[in-house]
Amino acid sequence: MNGIPAVEQFPDPAVEGDVQHITVSSGTIGPTELMRVSNAAAAYYGAFKGPKIVGGEGIGRLDSGQRVYFGHSVAPYGAWAQRTVVPAAEVWPIDDDLDDAAILPLGISGTGALIPLEEARIAKGEKVLILGATGPLGQIAVQLARTMGAGKVVAAARNPLGLARLAEMGIADELVTMGGEDDVAALREASSGGGFDVVLDIVYGAPLVTAIKATARGARIMSIGNQAGKAAAVELQDLIFRTHAGVATGARPAAERKAAFERLVALARTDGLRARTTEYTLAQAPEAWAAQGAGPHAKIILRP
Repeated sequence: MNGIPAVEQFPDPAVEGDVQHITVSSGTIGPTELMRVSNAAAAYYGAFKGPKIVGGEGIGRLDSGQRVYFGHSVAPYGAWAQRTVVPAAEVWPIDDDLDDAAILPLGISGTGALIPLEEARIAKGEKVLILGATGPLGQIAVQLARTMGAGKVVAAARNPLGLARLAEMGIADELVTMGGEDDVAALREASSGGGFDVVLDIVYGAPLVTAIKATARGARIMSIGNQAGKAAAVELQDLIFRTHAGVATGARPAAERKAAFERLVALARTDGLRARTTEYTLAQAPEAWAAQGAGPHAKIILRP
């Protein structure tokens, strides 16, 4: 309703075929959900057509009682409801040892961090920059880089509050607040000299141009988002002896994403991999939506 979700009744899902019907225990959203509704990303996702239940990603139980994670509800159904329906390939069984708040950040956010970092092939002792690190994807990426053998992991972003929350988590070796007088110098100093070997770029645009100038020879730059701009004017001399790749994790086959998700769940058990979360009830859906729009630096979770 006017771009803000309203709590209303939908009929029970009646979709047939290779799908699973799920009783939802919790659902979540991310920045792309708001982009879809506002048609800001219509070129990527198509024009928004409502009414539609918010959220494709969540956790629940099949009619058999099996607990599952799911990532892509069948429109117009969604995760911010008591029941939803999901393609069978996107329904992944999970055990009961980790709660919903521990698992949900590992889905779309976690796999979005894991796959490009694995493809960057971090070598032991290398220096890694997470650019735009304050959200749940960035928080997970900082921890993954260390798990993969990085010698130093630096988190950079423009938002001081988000960086302060990262500091509270104690997961980064150093924090850089972007938007200062000389961001290139600040990043080079944070790299302890010589520049970064790997950059996970979550924002693109001008911050990426800056970050590339603070990389070392042989650096691998992996771009996965464009919240800071859809274009980046990178000079050729800054790319020489470096590689830059755009990575679309969500477009990978379901089996590949499921395997990545399972690797993340294993790390949550053994290494305590985590991200900040903020929870709401179904009646608080408008407030949860507004919180996502304001940039919560946490995974928004709604429990129907």
